Amino acid sequence: MKTKNLLKTHIYIYMKRFFFIFLTFLIATQALHAQTEVKGSVYDAGKQPMAGCSVWFLQADSIVAGCLTDEEGRFTLKGLAAGSYLCRVTMLGYKAAEQTFSLQQKVRLSAFTLQEDPTLLKEVTVTGDRRDVVKTAAGSMTYYLSERAKQSRTAYEALREIPKLQVDPVMNTIKMNGTSVLILIDGVKRPNYLQVLDPAMIESVEVVESPSARYMGAENVTQILNIHINRAKVRPYVNVNGWGRQSLNTNFGVYNVGAEIGNATSSLYLTTQQFYFKNDQTENSQHSVSGDLWQERYNNRSYNSHSYYVGLGGDRIFSDRHYGSFSLTYIANPMNSDYKKWGRVGYLSDGSSSDMTGWQQDESTFHSANAYLYYKYTIAPRHTLELTGNYAFSSSGSQNESNEVNDFFSNYGYMKTDNRRHSAQLDVDYTKVFNNRYVLTAGSNTSFAATNLDNLADNLPIFDYDRWQEYLYVGFNNNSSADKFKYNFSVGMDMRVFRLNGIKRHYVEWVPAASLAYTFNQTHSLALNYNHQRSEPSLATLNPHNMSTDSLYIQVGNPNLTPGRWDRIRLAYRLNYKKLFVEPFVQETFYWNLVTAVGSVEDNIYTNTYVNTGSFHVLNAGISINYNLPFGNLYGSSYFQKRYDKEMVFTPNNGAWVTNFSANFFYKQFSLNVNVGGQTATYDRNSKSKGAAWSNASLSWNLPKGWQVSVVGEGFIYPKLSYKTWVQQENYQSYGTRLMKDRNLRFLVGVTYTFRNKAERKQRQQKRFNSTDTEIQGM
Repeated sequence: MKTKNLLKTHIYIYMKRFFFIFLTFLIATQALHAQTEVKGSVYDAGKQPMAGCSVWFLQADSIVAGCLTDEEGRFTLKGLAAGSYLCRVTMLGYKAAEQTFSLQQKVRLSAFTLQEDPTLLKEVTVTGDRRDVVKTAAGSMTYYLSERAKQSRTAYEALREIPKLQVDPVMNTIKMNGTSVLILIDGVKRPNYLQVLDPAMIESVEVVESPSARYMGAENVTQILNIHINRAKVRPYVNVNGWGRQSLNTNFGVYNVGAEIGNATSSLYLTTQQFYFKNDQTENSQHSVSGDLWQERYNNRSYNSHSYYVGLGGDRIFSDRHYGSFSLTYIANPMNSDYKKWGRVGYLSDGSSSDMTGWQQDESTFHSANAYLYYKYTIAPRHTLELTGNYAFSSSGSQNESNEVNDFFSNYGYMKTDNRRHSAQLDVDYTKVFNNRYVLTAGSNTSFAATNLDNLADNLPIFDYDRWQEYLYVGFNNNSSADKFKYNFSVGMDMRVFRLNGIKRHYVEWVPAASLAYTFNQTHSLALNYNHQRSEPSLATLNPHNMSTDSLYIQVGNPNLTPGRWDRIRLAYRLNYKKLFVEPFVQETFYWNLVTAVGSVEDNIYTNTYVNTGSFHVLNAGISINYNLPFGNLYGSSYFQKRYDKEMVFTPNNGAWVTNFSANFFYKQFSLNVNVGGQTATYDRNSKSKGAAWSNASLSWNLPKGWQVSVVGEGFIYPKLSYKTWVQQENYQSYGTRLMKDRNLRFLVGVTYTFRNKAERKQRQQKRFNSTDTEIQGM
């Protein structure tokens, strides 16, 4: 109890310091900047307000600021430096309109009237680079793609130029800050929709690093990528996209085919994907001491895996008030591994030893089916009610058999398991915007999950794990305003009931989140974020049954575990000057009650289980930089991470550097993408691990009629993809290595085909439900 109260005191002190620094900086800087304001409105030839128009402010033919019009066709921009400007308003399918003006304090421009472009098919050309405009909000940043990126063959290729995103050129997956990210399309889940999305439809990309309490329910989201699209198609359209990557040694390949059909009110898409590993070779070693027994164990693993994915989705605008979407997905993943083992074992007490030989075979299958249904009712403009339903079923089975023989003992193990899980979820989200400035959000997240794990090889009872959750939240922000100072405050109440093998537990916890952002001008801004999260124990850490086939290593969970918790505070300064974007930051995270692996030794047998540990905190400090080139962009980030934990085994050198770098270049029909990253070490309370730096490069050549060929190289910086792990506990210590022999330096060839009936495309009449919102109002 003392530790917990002391941690809360430290959190309170750190929060006071951060807020004091932030507010002091605001007050000092506010006095140095005169408040300027530019207002205006945009209409079409019929005097109807035009939403979603791009409004650019230029000096010397270079863009210095930009914004979008709201659903009333109005725009407001504050913080421009005094001077003379050219204001240009653009919208695809319309001729640009311009006005010159001189700014001292406040200016209201004459109304802009956009005339339709008789060619309709030619896109508006903007003098300047949309990438140079970065929009700051409380908890998020919004970026714009270049015209070159919008001409990319796939959405993944286009998103490479967005800072902080790591796009895998082989699997076409996206990570942010090294971890997975929730991808939304105009605030709605549309699984795998990026596979068929036309990059020309991407209006902006919102990167949310500090979500509001709305997203901290059952899914406990920490990062969001929200892609805003301009679905301005009147005539029916068809998008078809197919791509494949194949390694030269034929032991790895991935293939994807997707298609979308739609019009101004409806769309339907289908995506399929298949990838495989064939005879993937890995060398493993482990040196361990367990009580009096020491072991030197080596093995070669041959791994085979196939994965199949099918997704079907679509949406429809039924009227100005009613919008709906759905998605269905199915995944199947069979795999197997064969191990050849050898080594030596012995006893420290008498110095005796013996050779060891053995084998192991693992087989497993995984199936998953998911269904999403979404409905949005617009009560009034910017006043909505959303309902989201989800049902998921997954089934996995495994069979593991192993045998080791030496002069002292034989070690045989067999296990066969069957695991099934059902889950359902219903979200209700209410949003209302007041005076085009303030946003109120409220809602609930109701979910249920039932898991059954049966070890078919023994007579132990089935492990049942059921969870009920009711999560309520409310939030308030001014992200829709043009104010320099923006805030987003929200809080959730999490109520959960668990039942493990008939034993019930429950808890209630508050989940607060707060984001502050101050934009001094188009160049300088400051952001402060805070959020509280929970870390729920996994099924593997809760299961009390032994899940190891090694008689000398017992792996059991702890059904008495409780959720871990952490609080995070992040302060960042942002510089956006012409082509350069820089963000230095400092972040402090306080953890307590986290689940940690612990072990004990009895009769030379090591038993690994899990417990809730005490408190510790982690400090991160670093910088990210993005520079836009006329022929691409460069992005790099690096930060230092150090864990402060009195119970750490590997001290004092428990700090680590995490570095990522990416470069995108294009020339005529050629493009080059390079990615490099790595972390010097990873620490837990009783363990330490190191991995090799990863790297990949993709060279693409766009051919006529929608074809593209590419060559991908992996592991060119550090050819050997290897990992090292150290574990040290009472009466037990180990050191292990893993070398991925077939995932070292390797090359893949790729082919992409894209078909889009651009000749039938008209670039106006927006879908009002999604394209008028410039960001997710509840974030």
